[in-house]
Amino acid sequence: MRSGLKRNWAAFAVGGLLGAWVLGCGGSTTEGLESLEQGTAPPPSVSVDLSSVDLRTRLESIAGLTVLTDVEVNGFRFFTMDYEQPVDHLRPWGTRFQQRVTLMHRSETAPMVLDTEGTAIFEEPIPAEPTDLLQGNQLTVEHRFYGASKPADMDWRKLTMWQAAADAHRLVEAFKPLYGGRWLSTGVFKGGTAALAHRFYFPNDVHATVTYSAQHNRGLHDARHGRFILTKVGDAACRQQLASLQYAALTRRDELLPFMDGYDAQGFTFNTLGKDRAFEFAVIEVPFIFWQYYGMAGTCEGLPSPEASAEELFAFFSYVSTLEFTFSDQALEESAPLYYQGATQLGGPGYPEVHLRPLLRYAGEHLPTRFPPTGVRKQYEPWTVGLLEAWTRFEAKRVLLVYGDLSPWSASAFSTTTGNDAYRVIADDSIGFFGTLSALPEPQRSFLLGRLSEWADAPVQLPTGMDALRRREASDARMKAYRAR
Repeated sequence: MRSGLKRNWAAFAVGGLLGAWVLGCGGSTTEGLESLEQGTAPPPSVSVDLSSVDLRTRLESIAGLTVLTDVEVNGFRFFTMDYEQPVDHLRPWGTRFQQRVTLMHRSETAPMVLDTEGTAIFEEPIPAEPTDLLQGNQLTVEHRFYGASKPADMDWRKLTMWQAAADAHRLVEAFKPLYGGRWLSTGVFKGGTAALAHRFYFPNDVHATVTYSAQHNRGLHDARHGRFILTKVGDAACRQQLASLQYAALTRRDELLPFMDGYDAQGFTFNTLGKDRAFEFAVIEVPFIFWQYYGMAGTCEGLPSPEASAEELFAFFSYVSTLEFTFSDQALEESAPLYYQGATQLGGPGYPEVHLRPLLRYAGEHLPTRFPPTGVRKQYEPWTVGLLEAWTRFEAKRVLLVYGDLSPWSASAFSTTTGNDAYRVIADDSIGFFGTLSALPEPQRSFLLGRLSEWADAPVQLPTGMDALRRREASDARMKAYRAR
């Protein structure tokens, strides 16, 4: 097997029977576990010494890499680039596409942080927390089939966890000759899951991995999230207030629905779901999204009253759910890769419905399989994430999983084994986003930052004064960018 993919399958919680079942089924989890000697690795960049050549020239010498922009900003030299990738890494001679990547360069000898995005890339120089703490470089990778990284022919069968991990693998092999320091990886939400999958399939590419609120679903509707949102997250009064707002919106549906017509003038249409279904789905999602992005406040202060005007109620649900950017035809088409991955491998979160059942017209329909792409075969593979979960729990080494107790993703958090030098932290009063490590209480903070420093073979630099403010602003900017996607 390639890249040291040695598995102690007997140690996996899923057991040898599941492993045999997966291999027998021929599912895409085994995709790529065969030899990659079919040419997926990139060709050598050059054979001459380029150590004294300008960085841009050295980047342009990498086969398949196109430099689009090169600017100096915030202490980095920041590059936006396209890298040619095979649509199918098992058939590298076939169709190819351009994958968008960015590089934040400080020094060839500083640690390199591989930031795997779960969807479209951030094309702004906003460092991830490990990059900032280590004063390292950062190579950010847009996920295949998202943003600017879409093949001309969207062969959905090639949108798998392994194919995405193979994208990252080729980039690591292409850039490692330029960056000799330790390599680590990171990612947030779905990008965190992608970082873990990359380590699972290619364990020797990076030395360690730090993820934030890595998404984890068991099945198409993971009930753990719903139970958490209704009974555990935040305080009881806040949970009840959100539930009361949902109840009010659905009870007064006829008052609120006319406001959906306001999207027409903005060019948004709702032919796929219909405005009524889109509105109901938005109402169902709101508590999950509220805690995922706004839970850091830990309060419901400022929320409207259930007796508020119909206009105010609709504005609240529209703002939190970003309804037009989530359920319009235009949004669904853009998010089709997200729903396809959920319907086939990644599953979906369990948005709670039980408390709203008498008021729902489309109960049980909010599943990844309900959404585009249409006319495409979608067969859910429970073993794909199951094997990743088992590997993370029993075999993953030098991994730090960061969650927050206010994030719904903490209800389904991946687990680790401390004996493997792997750790999971669920921070208090936090959503587990970038900045969480720096804010941990002692002695937990010193211990985990010490592990990060050793893994990176570089000192950790905690923010102070104006630097702390700058980092806080960078974290906020990144959060806003996630909300805007």
